[in-house]
Amino acid sequence: MTLIAQIAFPILFLWFVGLLLSFFRKDLEPHWKFFFFLLFCFYLIQFFPYFLQGIERWKGDPKTEIIVWLTGMAQAIYVFLFLLWPIVLIRIFYSASGNLSKTLIPVLSYFTILFWVLFFLWSIFPKEWNEILQSFMPKTP
Repeated sequence: MTLIAQIAFPILFLWFVGLLLSFFRKDLEPHWKFFFFLLFCFYLIQFFPYFLQGIERWKGDPKTEIIVWLTGMAQAIYVFLFLLWPIVLIRIFYSASGNLSKTLIPVLSYFTILFWVLFFLWSIFPKEWNEILQSFMPKTP
């Protein structure tokens, strides 16, 4: 299963929730709400087959699907950090405010190190992590 197939359902679900919440904001102009809706429609059409596969997997075995989501999201965050760091470093260099550097650097650095530790522990001990996650899941009838 590809990374997109793993995370399409939860990401599109989050998109939908975010879209609904943005519709209730009174300070957003209608053209932005319409733009958000078009973005959501584009991504839904683009990844619709993966979305349907996610729904079918969810119906079949929700526990396993949640673990698949967590694994996929961890992989996506890992790749995202690989892209984000050079952009942040360039942004910090061109920032007129030193305040951005003082707040962004520690937060992103600590998050990255914490994420790496958890990600590598997940990579080394996947069976144990899956058992821990399964123990938190409610029993299905």
